[in-house]
Amino acid sequence: MKLPAVVAGILVASLPAPFAAAQPLAYVSNEWADSITVIDVAKASVVSTIPVGKRPRGIAFSPDGRTLYVALGGEDSIAELDVATHKVSAKIPSGSDPEMFALSPDGTRIYASNEDKGTASLIDVAKRSVVASVPVGDEPEGVTVSPDGKLVYVTSETTHSVAVVQADPLKVLATIPVSQRPRGVAFTADGARAFVTAEIGGAVSIVDVKQSKVIETIKIDRPGARPKDVIRSPDSKRMYVSTGRGNEVIVMDAATGKVIASVAAGERPWGLGLTKDGKRLLAANGLSANVSIIDTESMKVVATVPAAKGAWGVAVAHE
Repeated sequence: MKLPAVVAGILVASLPAPFAAAQPLAYVSNEWADSITVIDVAKASVVSTIPVGKRPRGIAFSPDGRTLYVALGGEDSIAELDVATHKVSAKIPSGSDPEMFALSPDGTRIYASNEDKGTASLIDVAKRSVVASVPVGDEPEGVTVSPDGKLVYVTSETTHSVAVVQADPLKVLATIPVSQRPRGVAFTADGARAFVTAEIGGAVSIVDVKQSKVIETIKIDRPGARPKDVIRSPDSKRMYVSTGRGNEVIVMDAATGKVIASVAAGERPWGLGLTKDGKRLLAANGLSANVSIIDTESMKVVATVPAAKGAWGVAVAHE
């Protein structure tokens, strides 16, 4: 696994020896433990545990991979974690009760859902402040930016809808009704369609982005399935979906929407993450407080790594 020269230099020079040697690393937010668990994916072992603040949930890297952002619902902020030092360098005001967020492709903007206010906030990263917000529906959660950076999809759990938000200037363009309690969104690589999970509906809605319309709803016919997170494979052929109470991760064909495989994970798999090569899929299991590492070729769990209470989101460093 070869790192870009600049990033490699930073890691080797700045990290303690255990961090420098451990690549790739996955970062798991632990909602009930107020911490981040850092996992060496190749060794399937915990590298460190980082205290970050109250109720960490949404988690994502900056485009250059040097900063890890973590939504702190209990502090109305998003923490900036310096990847080189594994220390929180700042906490950015995000609006009330951020749950999830997404970055613009250039990393200059953060779009965050404000769960208790029914809004989505736009954060200017350089200014470290909220510069705009719009109402999007009750209990907004999932936030995903389209591949071209022009649209932001925000799911609203209680309104059972997806707000289609124009990224610049920030405004709501449309509201798409979907199945009950939508949670996560993943766009296809070309941005033509979006897959939206629905926890109570037990389904995944496929949205035609140009029409802002659901074109198909796929019922997930698996025991106890409550679809939560969804993530696209690097080759764009698959969509991986965590099923929450169903205790599984399923695989959907991105072209047809059909469920083609499933694998048992831990208790209540929520957030998902993928290594850059797509060979390892990680599922954060909230109730069993661990992470399932899944081989995506065989769709079998190859390791289970301890995390902490309320393991919630996953971000994998792309070495």
